Amino acid sequence: MAKHDLNLKTTTMTIHNLANEVNRLNGALEILGLLCERLTLQLDEMGAESGREAVDEMLTQVDALQLEYQRRSKNLHPHHKSYQFILTDEGVSAILHENYIDLVSGKAISTEFAGQTFRLADWYVQTKDDEPQQLVNETYSWLTFDDSGRVDLHAAKKIEASPLPTEEEHEQIKKLLFSTDE
Repeated sequence: MAKHDLNLKTTTMTIHNLANEVNRLNGALEILGLLCERLTLQLDEMGAESGREAVDEMLTQVDALQLEYQRRSKNLHPHHKSYQFILTDEGVSAILHENYIDLVSGKAISTEFAGQTFRLADWYVQTKDDEPQQLVNETYSWLTFDDSGRVDLHAAKKIEASPLPTEEEHEQIKKLLFSTDE
């Protein structure tokens, strides 16, 4: 019993340490981003050549630090990835995760989907060598686009119908995600 408790404490400490490191890295990235913006503004205002060189050098160092912290942050969770799929009457279509993030964050619009509503499957998957291996979690929701092609999260929340996939759609997602091209 004591051995089990020790393992649980060790796992909890490891998860706690990982969470602390993630928070430190996110904080460092945020500060470096703000510092980079400030130095860029100062660089635009400087006139003397020696001052410009000093700021250029500092910006180069900040850029290098940002890349290093981004690399470290990515390496903390290297074995999981999110995949999104749009479910329609015509079938299942994969959507690039980066595109999905841009759409829901308001950074992008899709005139192709303007005025339409879809069911969205969001699968969180364990990976090995960046290849999907095992489903960890799956969520389903509505993805509603306004007449301009922007994602309307408030409209999606008002839909009372279930966004769950049919068995056939679930199998299509599995096939798209886990099939190998051998």
